[in-house]
Parts: sequence; C-alpha cells; structure tokens
Amino acid sequence: MASVREGNIDEKHIDQRDRILDHQLNGLPPSGPKPRTVFSFATPLDLAIIAVSCLAAIVAGGLNPLLTVLYGQLVGSMNAFQNGTISGTTFKADIARFTLYYVYLGIGLFVSVYITTVGFYYTGERMTRTLRRTYLRAIIGQNIAFFDTLGAGELTTRITADITQIQEAITGNLSVSLTAAATFVSAYVIAFVEYWKLALILTSTVVVLTVTGAVGVALPVKWTKQSLALESRSATVAEEAISAITHVTACGIQEKLVQRYDDQLKPAQRPGLKAGIVTALMIGMVNAVPYLSYGLSFWEGSRLLVRGEMSVSGVTTSTLAIVIGAWAVGRVAPNAKSFISSIASAAAILDAIARESPQDPFTEEGSRPESAAHDISFRNVHLAYPSRREVTVLHDLSLVVPASKTTALVGASGCGKSSIIGLLERFYSPIRGEIWLGDHNIQSLNLHWLRSQISLVGQEPQLFNTTIFENIVYGLAGDADSIPAETLQKLVEDAAIKANAHDFISDLPRGYQTDVGERGTQLSGGQKQRICIARAIIKNPQILLLDEATSALDVSAERSVQTALAVASQGRTTIVIAHRLSTVRDADNIVVMDDGRIVEQGTHDELMARNGRYAELVQKQQMSSESTPREDIDSQHTDPEKPSDKGSDDPEDASQPGEDPSTTSAPASETATWGNLTNTITIIERLGRPETMLTLVGTLLAIVAGLSVPAQSIIFAKLIDALSFTPAYHLRNSVDFWSLMYLAMGLGIFVVWLAHGVIFAYTTEKLVHRARTQCFRHILRQDVAFFHQEQNSTGALTSLLASAPTDLKGLSGPVLGAILTFLATIVGGIVLSLVIGWKLALVCTATIPLVAGFGWVRLAMLNWFAEKMKATHQDSAAYASEAVSAIRTVSSLTLERRVLQQYDRIIFRQSAAAVRSILQASTFYALSQSITLWCAGLAFWYGGGLLATHEYTVVQFFICFAALISGAQTAGVIFSYAPGMSKAMGAARDLRALFERRPAIDTWDAAGQAVDKATGTGRIEFRNVSFSYPARRERVVVDRFNLTIQPGHFVALVGASGCGKSTLIALLERFFDPTAGQILVDGRDITTLDVASYRRAIALVGQEPTLFSGTIRENLRLGTEDDVSDEDMVQACVQANIYDVIMSLPDGFATDLGSKGVMLSGGQKQRLAIARALLRQTPILLLDEATAALDSRSEAMVQEALNQASAKRTTIAVAHRLSTIQHADVICVLDGGRMVEMGTHSELMRRGGVYAGMVQMQCGP
Repeated sequence: MASVREGNIDEKHIDQRDRILDHQLNGLPPSGPKPRTVFSFATPLDLAIIAVSCLAAIVAGGLNPLLTVLYGQLVGSMNAFQNGTISGTTFKADIARFTLYYVYLGIGLFVSVYITTVGFYYTGERMTRTLRRTYLRAIIGQNIAFFDTLGAGELTTRITADITQIQEAITGNLSVSLTAAATFVSAYVIAFVEYWKLALILTSTVVVLTVTGAVGVALPVKWTKQSLALESRSATVAEEAISAITHVTACGIQEKLVQRYDDQLKPAQRPGLKAGIVTALMIGMVNAVPYLSYGLSFWEGSRLLVRGEMSVSGVTTSTLAIVIGAWAVGRVAPNAKSFISSIASAAAILDAIARESPQDPFTEEGSRPESAAHDISFRNVHLAYPSRREVTVLHDLSLVVPASKTTALVGASGCGKSSIIGLLERFYSPIRGEIWLGDHNIQSLNLHWLRSQISLVGQEPQLFNTTIFENIVYGLAGDADSIPAETLQKLVEDAAIKANAHDFISDLPRGYQTDVGERGTQLSGGQKQRICIARAIIKNPQILLLDEATSALDVSAERSVQTALAVASQGRTTIVIAHRLSTVRDADNIVVMDDGRIVEQGTHDELMARNGRYAELVQKQQMSSESTPREDIDSQHTDPEKPSDKGSDDPEDASQPGEDPSTTSAPASETATWGNLTNTITIIERLGRPETMLTLVGTLLAIVAGLSVPAQSIIFAKLIDALSFTPAYHLRNSVDFWSLMYLAMGLGIFVVWLAHGVIFAYTTEKLVHRARTQCFRHILRQDVAFFHQEQNSTGALTSLLASAPTDLKGLSGPVLGAILTFLATIVGGIVLSLVIGWKLALVCTATIPLVAGFGWVRLAMLNWFAEKMKATHQDSAAYASEAVSAIRTVSSLTLERRVLQQYDRIIFRQSAAAVRSILQASTFYALSQSITLWCAGLAFWYGGGLLATHEYTVVQFFICFAALISGAQTAGVIFSYAPGMSKAMGAARDLRALFERRPAIDTWDAAGQAVDKATGTGRIEFRNVSFSYPARRERVVVDRFNLTIQPGHFVALVGASGCGKSTLIALLERFFDPTAGQILVDGRDITTLDVASYRRAIALVGQEPTLFSGTIRENLRLGTEDDVSDEDMVQACVQANIYDVIMSLPDGFATDLGSKGVMLSGGQKQRLAIARALLRQTPILLLDEATAALDSRSEAMVQEALNQASAKRTTIAVAHRLSTIQHADVICVLDGGRMVEMGTHSELMRRGGVYAGMVQMQCGP
C-alpha cells in the first residue's frame, strides 16, 4: 500500500515538474482572446481616419468604371458619325461635353486619392508605432526562460523588417485592395445595368480570377511564415557574432560564422520559392483572363448586337466594365506578395504579444509588504531549467538567509550558487519546494515590488549605450523622474565614490557625461564593474545580491570597493557569491555548495576549524608572499620609465595610421550618387550575376508581356471598327476572327507571365540570400574601430542586415519584371502610334512626361523620407536589441517601464517627421493618378477633331488612343512602386557603402608577410608604443611603453583598472594599431604581416567568455583552422577542467548551449573558452583575466593547465588575482599607461613597492 502511495506521489511530482517547466518555456494558457489582426492596435481616432480613408478609396475605385460609360457613349457617337446618323457639329459638341466630364472625374479622383493616401499612411504609421511598442512590451515582459531560446537578432528582425512590412501592407496594399474592390463592384453594376445577360456570361472570368486569387494567397502564407521563421534564426547568429566582434576577430572565425549564417538561411529559400511560384501562377492568370474576357465579350456582344438586343455603345461599355472589373482583381496581384509576407509577419508578432508570461513584471497583482527586511527561507527547493529539464540543478536545498546579515555562497563553478540568486529574483521557478521572504511565499509577491527591493551585481557587467550618469541612474528605475537634478547628481556621485569609480570618471574628458559605448566597450572590465556596483547601491536596497561583484577589479580597487560593500551591506540582507574567498571571510554565514547541495555552512573561523571542504578551498587560494631570491631579470628587458606629469602624455599624432576615411559618414555627394537608380541596378546586377542568363530570359519575357498591351490595341481597334460593319455576316466574321486573336493572346500571355514570374521568384530568392550573406561577410570584415562608432551598434547593424537585403526586392524579381513590362508597354505604344497616326501620337505622348514627372518627384520625396525613417528605425531597433540582449539586467533593475518610455520617445520623433513628408508626397501621387484622366480627355478632344475632319479613321484613333493612354496609365502604375523603389535605392546605397569600405586593418588584405604558427618562436617587442582610442583621442591610454618578451616566457601585466593592460592585448591582437611606436613579433613589425595568418598564431581568452548558440562541439571547433579530432577536444577539455561537466550533461559534446551559452554558468563558460584557446595550438597565448570567473578548485586546476600550456609558448596574462601570476617570469606593473615596476614576484616583493602593496592588500590580514 505504501509503495502505491509513494508511486502516486512521484507521479504527482513529475506532473507538477512538467507543468512548471512547460509554463516557463511556452507561457501560461491564454486567459483571454489574443489580438487577431494589427487593427486591434488602432485607436478610435485611427479607426475614424481609416473609415474616411476607406470611403475615399471606394470613391476613387468607383470613379474609374464611370469612364467606361463615357467611353461607350463616345464610341456610340463615333459610330453614329461614321454612319452619317449625326452631323459633324453635333459630334464635336459631344466630344467637348465628354472631355469636360473627364476633367471633372480627374478632379474627383485627385481629391479621393489624396485623402486615401494621407489617411492610410498616417494611420499605418500610428498603428505600427503602437504595434512596435506593444511587441517590445510583450517581449521584455516575458520570463527569463523565454530568452534562453530567443536571440536578440530575432527581435531586431521582427521589430524592423517584419513590422515595416506590415506598415507597407496598411499604407499601400490595403488602399490598393479597397480601390480595386470598389472598381470591381462599380464596374459590375454598370455592366449589369447595360445588359445583364452579357454581364452574367462574363462573370465566369471573374470567378476564375477570384478562385485563383484565393488559392494564390492562402497557400503562400504558410510557406512565407516558414521562411520568416527560418530567417529569424539566422538573425540570432548575426547578433551573437556582431555583439562579440572582438572575440570573432581574435579567433579569425569570420568565414565560419558566415558559413553558419548561410546554412541557417538556405532552408528559408525553399518555402520562399514555393510561395513565389504560386504567386507567379496567380499573376499569370490575372493578366491572361482580361484578354479572354475581351474575346468572349465581343464575340457574344456581336451576336446580341445583330439581334438588336444591344447597341454598339452598350457592347463597348459592358465589355470595358467587365474587363476593368477583372483588371481590378488583377491589381491585387502585384501586392499579393506583400500581403502574404505581412500576414505571416503579423502572425508571428501577434503570437509573441499573446504569450502570457508566468512572471509578468507589468502586473499589479501580488502582495507588497511594507518591508523586505525579513529572513529568506529556501524550503526543500528543487530546480531544473526549462531548456534542460532532464538535469536537476538544485537538490532538496534548504537554507535560511538571516535578515540584515551577510551570507556567502562558495563552491565549484556550476554547483548552483548563481541559480539561488536566479530563484530569488524569480528569473526561474522551482519545480518543487518554496522560497519565503518573512511570512510571504515570494511567488505571492508583486514581481515589480520584489525586484525593486533587490539590487544585483552580476559577474558579467552589463552597461547600456548611454552616459555613465544615465547608467548609474538606471539603478533608481522609475524613482529618478521625481528627484531634483541637483539631488540626483549628488546621489550618483556618492554611489560612484562608494564604488571607487568617482576618480576615474572625473579624469575622463566628459566626466559623468561620457558615453560608455555599446556594452560599455569604451571602458575596461574593472571600470564597468565599478559602475555596475554604483548602480546597484544608489537605491539603497534592502536585499543586496553580489554575484562575483569584484571579480573584474584590480587589487586596490577591490579592497576599496569591498570595504564600501561591507559598509553598504550593514543593515541589509546580503548574499555574496565569490571565488576569491578573501572577500567573504567576514560573512556572517558561509555556505559551501557542491552539485546543487549544501555540504557545509558556518563562519570563516568555524569552517577553518572544521578543516573540511571550505578549508581545502582556502588553502588552495593562499598566496605566497615571501621574498625568496630568484634569478635576475633578463638583461634584455627594457627598464621601465617613470610616469611623467599629466599634460605630456599626448602622442605626436592622434590619428590612426592608415585609418580608413570611411569610418566616418560618407560625403553627401557620394550618398546622393549611390542613392540613384543606376547604382541600385548595378548592386542588384552584381549580387545577381550567377543568375544573369535566367535574368536575361526573364527580362525578355517581361518585355514580351509589356508589348502585348500595344499589340492588343490593334485587336481592340479592329473589333470596335467591326461593330459598325454591314451586312451582319460581315460583322460576325470579322468579330469572330479578332475575338479568336484575343483568345490566342490570352493563352500566350499566361505562359509568358507564368514563366517570367517563376524565373524572377527564383532569382529574387537567390539575390536576397546572397545579399544577406555578403552583407554579413562585409560587416565581419571590418576592423574593431568600426564597431566602436555610435552608428555601428549591434542593433543598427543587425537592423541593416535584416532590412537592406529585403528592401532590394523593391527593384528586383516581380517588381523589376513589372517595371520592365510597363516600360515595354510605354515604348511599344509610342512606336506603334507614331507609325499609325503621328499627330495624335505626338499629342498623347506629350502627356506621358507629365505623369512620369509627378511620379518621379514623389519617388524623390519618398527616397528622402525613407532615409530619415531608416535612421530612426535603426536607432529604435538598436535600443530594443540592447534591452533584450541585457534582459537579466533590465529585469533585475525593474527597467521595463523606463525602456518602454525611452523607446516611445524614439519612435514618436519618427512619427512626427513622417506626417509632414506624407502630406507632400501624397499630393504628387494623387496628381500622378488623376492626370491620366485629363490626358485621356485631351486625347479624345484632339482625336475627335481629327475624326470630325475625316483625317483619321476609327481604327487609327483607337489604336493610338488605346496604345498611348495605356502607356500613360502605365507610367502612373510604375510609380505605385515608388515606396519600394525608394527603399531599394536606400538599401543599395547602404550596401554599396559597406561593400566598398576598406578597413585600415583588413583581414582580406593578403599583401603582408604570411605567418606560419608552426615555426614562430613568440618573441615580442613593444618599442616606445603609445596609443589613444579613436573615439577619445585626447586621452592617452598607453604612453611610450617598452618591453621585450623572450620566446616561451610567461609575462604578467598587473595594475589598476584602466591602466592600459587590456589595451596592450588589443594592440598585440591588432584590433588597433599604435598611434606611435612599433610592436614586433619574431623581429617583424606586426603591421607588415598578413593579418589573418598572424591572428591564427595567437590565442586569446578574454575576461568575458564568449560562446555562441550551437553545441559544445561546434563552439570548441570555432577558431581552429581544421576540424580537430575528438581526442584533441577531450584533451583540451580535461586540461581546462571542463570535461567532467560536459560528460555529466545528457548529450555530452552535442549539448546545445542556447543563445550566447546561457545553459552554462559563468565559470563553465570560461573553462570552455580556455579549452577552445588550447585547441588552437598557438605560439602566443594571451590571457585577459582568464580565470576571473572560476572557483578556487577550478582555478587551481586550470591554472596548472595554463602553466603547462604556457611552457611551450609565449604567454601574456592580465590578472587581478595576483596568486595566478606569482610564478611568472616577468611581472610588469602598469599605471597610467606606463610601466612603473618590473621583475619577478620575489624581486618585486623585496623592493616593497607598488606590487608588494597590492599583494599585501589581496592577502588580507
């Protein structure tokens, strides 16, 4: 009986575990209806404007079929004049009257089109602004598990390319569809009024079009959605690579990442091509059916005419009305692809918006106790992560964290220390057990309130791309808005002083207003960490969480900050995670963990007396500070220079040698040149060169399709003329023949449109795919200085990557085919008309430039407008991407509302600029549409006069009129593609600027001397090296630095944060070139070496480990020249003390690490990065705080592995933990970019200088 009961309990726990993990991974079951369409985000004002715009669109569409009534009556009048039924005077009066009607209709069309365009553009901008905001709110409101599988690149794609596509569907496609629907209804009403039998017969053609359209839209939606989902995965690869560009550059893995990106993109082509083929089939039917309608209508109409049931004008009006109705259905076809894409894009976005987070920071639900100063109790807590549910991270953990006391968590990396903090922040939920704050289960507390009581400083400092001042103010979250400016300034400075950051901030040229750059790239690791500490303590939290908070600090800074944190911890509940055990010896309770369980706890003295696990860790971390003699320093080392006074540190030349001028903005004249149509087509041709033959065939077919329009004008004119023939059999024979010609033309045109549509669908998929890959390749080609520029943030570049290749579709594929078709129609119509009747041809041709002129002005205005919008979209996308990339920091600081407020400000500026441009551009668009009617009126007036004087026949008139007015209308239709063309030109300019940019340090330049790492000795010389970063040239970071490092030596660089240690590493890696002096490796100036092969001879392990989405095996193989064997991987992992962790995972080396390696702890990520560096087998090894994130046991083992690895290679180590470098051959102490001491550990300790003082501070009492 007991076993049955235990089985039921286990089954209950399993069900509970799965339910909790599913909710974290997939969200809660929906509590209400989700938004079904983007119109759910329209305000009452938007809906009112849309209603007026819809009415205007219906009026605009309804006006077009009225022309068929005028046209039919004119044909009837001409027929009567030709048969002598009316006089020439009456005929001229009819012509004048009908011409005036054309003018009136043109005015009505101008007004209605203007209202339609302005209304839809305005509401489209407002609605998508709300959609962008709502989408970002939904994303940053999700629980952390959601982001384990979502990359920031996917968000950038959704919020830029996808929502822009939705906006285009609202602003352009919707108005076109409504106008087309109104035209269709109006045309059929006219046709049925004229003669219902003929209209009913011709309805069959419309049924064919409707069915074709329904199928042609429904099927591609699914395929396009699949394509977009696959493309979004590639965006994550891009975002990871760009955000970790220094690591990518150091490892030389640009081409491997490009290949990975390309592999992610390739599957997206197949569903995209399927959608294109079906769309081509639909467009072929849409263009063929009107010809079939003409043939059927005239054939049946001639019989009705002979029987006396219809008049000539009735046949003409009904025929033209039905065809216009059919064409109206066809007008949706060019927009079908945009519709399909926007529907698929909207579906993915609406799904994300509808996802209900199990941890919603925006909810007002939950308790808000008066104080958080209570004990924290973990009661039998079990934890598994949703993306790795088979691994239990915490096992039945029970722990009490006393209020107002300091509790330290220590233990090996991956033992569950950071998981405890994640649970307390409610980043994740336990699968069993409970966590209590006083008398409240934390799951019952309001999430925003809970996190507002907590300050967290993580082991990987996260800063935002703004000023130092703003970064510290973020610690106050929403409270900052209500604080007076002077008080706020004092709060910020006090926090910085406590965090030992005020002095270095004050030394910066702009002080607290200094921009830190993306992810804080303008600051050193220690400087970033101190700003994060200031941000954490500014709000005086009741609970303070320190996860390796001082790991990136130098000895002096660590001691100062540790003292400040000790003071800050008084009176508040503090949980400290530390690997440097000297920083937690004064904790009230030290908890030792192993494999998700507590193995020891007590005070430092109690645990040392117990001589257990903690004592063992302490002994491993003890540092020797004796001053035993050791051999003298190598005589070849240059004596260090004493630091000089401030003011003499400026190098002679502040510019980067060989710096590419294109690192700054392109000149306006070049921008204008690159933005023109010719260069756009040049870029498209260059990218589409492999498909040149297919493109030529498609172009030829497009021209044939275009020439069919003037060709059909001959058939149309012959049929109009045949309707006046007598006797009846002559009329019937002539009409039958020309109707058969329409049938043949319709079948031929179907084949032509289908073939050229399929060809262009294929070439477009290839073009966009190639453009994306090349864009990504050229981004990764750039030097590190390029990424330090404000306009080249990760968000801006991923936005460019997402939108620019897609925007090229505005002048490629189906659009290019349509434009070529329309141009062929215009040119063919002009040539044919000049041959048939040159007088009327010249008059009609003169109207085409007017239509084209207004359209071109509109295009130019849209181009200018698109440039302004692109910059704003990139700014907003960069901001959103940054927020999502740092989502744990945003969540812990409760910055969600502040992020939304700032995002609102950015996109509101965009909307305000849009309205002014819309009003101007819409005027010219409306003129380009209405002027066609005025031109048709002119043609009727002048051509009617020629008919009245018998100078022209009916056949001549209708050939010229049909061919040239169709050409004028086509000119107007061409510019309906103006928005897409404008974006394509902007995209082409941006891509060309990127493609033609030659970085100063170019990995593609093979002109330098090749480096063979197998023969390199690793001798390094710094000769009088000075350096200033391009963004802050006035500040000298390295000042006349001299050092010679012998092959195989281990050299350590130590000193305060910001003293130039990591900069020397960057210079050696050639991320930058010195502003003065030389760096030599094996006797050769590194600026004369081939960059790519030179970097292959160096391995770098940075202080912030960088991993990529993918498996452990894939991450290890990144950076190696050839595929390494499994044996080599195992050996490297064993050396780096990560092999046992890997093998404990269910999938071993095949374990997927998630975005940026989120599945591993900080220490585990660092050890994996070390293993990857060891696999490179290089003569030079650079360690920039390589063991900072490791626990004592792992550090000792990895340090031993690094010592063994260093035995055969030259090693330069940057370190704050002086215990890790005490056995170095040479220790260089830096201050202010200069060397102030140099020697072995023993020599420097005997000297009793700066280094000895640092050691004493780190060893403690």
